[in-house]
Amino acid sequence: MESTSTDRDLILSKAGLFPLRFLGVGVYLAWLFTIHFSTSVFETSDRALDSLILSNFANLICLTLAALFARRIAPISTKKGFVWTAGASSFLGTVIASLAPLGAPAEALLFVIGNALVGAGTSLLILLWSELYASLPRRDASIFYSSSFVLAAVLFYAVSLLDSLWQMASIALLPVVSMVMFSLSVRLLPNQAEEVKESAQSHWTFPIRPSILLAVYAFASTLSRSMSFDSNDVGMLGMLLIAAVVLVCNVFLFDRFDARLLYKVTPPLMIAGFLLISFFTGFDGIGNILINAGFSGFVILTLIVLSNISYTYGVTAIWLFGLTRAFRVLASIAAAYGYSWATSLGFNDKAVLGACTIVLIATCAMFFLSDKDFTSTWGINPLPAKKSDTVEEFFETLQGKCSIIAHRFGLTQREEEVLVLLAQDKSIAEVEEALFISNGTAKSHIRHIYAKLDVHAREEIVEMVREL
Repeated sequence: MESTSTDRDLILSKAGLFPLRFLGVGVYLAWLFTIHFSTSVFETSDRALDSLILSNFANLICLTLAALFARRIAPISTKKGFVWTAGASSFLGTVIASLAPLGAPAEALLFVIGNALVGAGTSLLILLWSELYASLPRRDASIFYSSSFVLAAVLFYAVSLLDSLWQMASIALLPVVSMVMFSLSVRLLPNQAEEVKESAQSHWTFPIRPSILLAVYAFASTLSRSMSFDSNDVGMLGMLLIAAVVLVCNVFLFDRFDARLLYKVTPPLMIAGFLLISFFTGFDGIGNILINAGFSGFVILTLIVLSNISYTYGVTAIWLFGLTRAFRVLASIAAAYGYSWATSLGFNDKAVLGACTIVLIATCAMFFLSDKDFTSTWGINPLPAKKSDTVEEFFETLQGKCSIIAHRFGLTQREEEVLVLLAQDKSIAEVEEALFISNGTAKSHIRHIYAKLDVHAREEIVEMVREL
């Protein structure tokens, strides 16, 4: 994928200063959160759990299949069949499920069919938008993801204010609107079908450790929503607040803001939230706000990192996002089903459930947050094209050699990006333009790189990379 940041900037400018059509992620997220977690849609937590479990099973199956066959179907963003199937499936599923409350056998069947369609539509929506965002530079993807989460929270509350008829009509139309926005967004990007097909031929290791950590947080988040269902609407404020903070940092402090700091605040926020909902009466709302803030922050971080890895290294987005999302969905199913099963047996002691979850979060955070993969590519590394290969093809490229140097000399992610440009013999002005940073910031990064590599000129860096 050889599109430059300047080319991207020109493409995006066609839609204005801030292309709102790229925020279709926020529209489908509002739909997803509303149909699963809004107390105004579900009268009881039992029906909400049934809906979540059924749709997530279908979602899990579709995501897994998409990831397994990613090399054959990528890119799906250029295939209208996938786009409109996503919108139609989500729309019909929402309508059918809303008209079929649990009761008689026929109604129960409609409920199952509706939620299965919702799950299938959800998986396609996720993969389509993930593939599109993976074709954008990190700054654009960061801004659009954080903006979308803000929009999702705003739409969630806006829909909850409507009466029941208008509410259901609005909810059903949200995924369709998202697909229209997607179709308009794709038109602003160059046709990357060939690049995606070429990258799909490569094999990569899967980031198992970060994915497990994401699954643990998803399990805890879903469990907290089940334990304090009546506070779900209030809890969405947590997502709104953390997304707004990330958005402001990305817009105004991008050259100094490291989004990976989000994983450091996730454990304390979620642990504090579980303490409140598990051991203190009347604090479910605040507890859910903290848990939502922590989990949403980590999800935003994950999406930004995965998009940047796909954009920088050419990793197939469908495979990468499909598998990581499948881990998260599987954990949500386990939490929802486990809580439902425990409740049916009469075991719903919040203190015990909360204490066990706190131990789980703390243990996993202590183990995984020391992983050096979080400072680089999260364990996503190229595999040899053949078993007989002794050196991965990727590490013979300029990008791969810079990655080796960055790991060897302890460069930050931002410094690695600058190093790649310096290795291409780019000037300071070209570094500024490519990374959207000021002259002072570019010079500061270059000074740090020179100091760590013990070099004094750009020519020495070019030579170092050439000789590696």
